[in-house]
Amino acid sequence: DDPFFVRYVSWMGNAVTGDLGTSYITDQPVSDTIVSRLPVTAQLAFMSIFIAVVIAIPVGVLGAYKQGKWPDTVTSSAAQVGLSIPNFVFGIFLIWLFAVQLQWFPASNWNRFSDGIVDNLKTAILPAVSLALAQMALFSRLVRSDMMATLRENYILSARAKGLSDRYILFRHALRPSSLSLMTIVGISFGALLGGTVIVEQLFAVPGLGFSLIAAINGRDILVIQGITV
Repeated sequence: DDPFFVRYVSWMGNAVTGDLGTSYITDQPVSDTIVSRLPVTAQLAFMSIFIAVVIAIPVGVLGAYKQGKWPDTVTSSAAQVGLSIPNFVFGIFLIWLFAVQLQWFPASNWNRFSDGIVDNLKTAILPAVSLALAQMALFSRLVRSDMMATLRENYILSARAKGLSDRYILFRHALRPSSLSLMTIVGISFGALLGGTVIVEQLFAVPGLGFSLIAAINGRDILVIQGITV
């Protein structure tokens, strides 16, 4: 019954100490719900970033090295397709191929690390790959662009004049300065994925923050929605 300003200041004061209120539905502290769900979403975000970086770096380097040739055309086209496909559409395709047709991985559910690393990875790999597609395309284009600029530098021409192999020049001399922008975008992307896995978690029934957010929205559990958003 307090005025809005008093209620807002009270909520903020509690929030900065970790008290985000109590769920109307489960009667559990919102902070406990977030703490229990955050590791799942963080694992998906980390795995998707790792997969994207591991694939994007050699693809981007190849595109820059073969600039204007067919490998560059193929990788650039694949990156454009990757940016155009929504992750939930790609996720449905992965379920159809690897869960329904090949039956290599489960279509949904989640196994925690306590259930075994192999079982955990089996349930995490498909949602992580579906999240990694757009990141992979973005990272490869960024690496290609920066690598093309680096390969025009004088010290690269000097390394070639010394007779160093192209592979040594690309990965020893050119990759490091070409990765500065990539590292910045990786950090931003990781933060975005923590709040952007809502649809993929719903699709694969992964009990992360996004899954909890959808459940809270359906149940009109305002405090949980508020806490996860914050």
